[in-house]
Amino acid sequence: MIKFALVGCGRIAQRHAEHIHHYGTLVAVCDIVPEKADKLAEQYDANAYYSIEALLAQENDVDVVAITSPNGLHCEHTIQSLRAGKHVLCEKPMAIKVHDCGEMIKEAEKANRRLFIVKQNRFNPPVQAI
Repeated sequence: MIKFALVGCGRIAQRHAEHIHHYGTLVAVCDIVPEKADKLAEQYDANAYYSIEALLAQENDVDVVAITSPNGLHCEHTIQSLRAGKHVLCEKPMAIKVHDCGEMIKEAEKANRRLFIVKQNRFNPPVQAI
């Protein structure tokens, strides 16, 4: 079973957690707001962390880190996760600056890890019609 960690426990994290629960194991969650991390962790019997540094230092068996943090943190959190040897699933937008997107790709290649950006709108009927 693939082991996931979620970084950012806002609204979209709940959707990720639901799908992870069906197809893998959610072992850790992280948010700088302890109440958010604790609530999601309790719901899915996962470990709660309040910094990505603590999560990456302690959760050695995580396979994939799902980045659901605020958009401006996607690049930083992705690169930290890749450098820790994790595959990354990142919510859209990939990053705020085009340059940061390139840095994320370079880091994934350097780490020999997969980087996937969520593009769920491609499944929406109006988008498919176009």
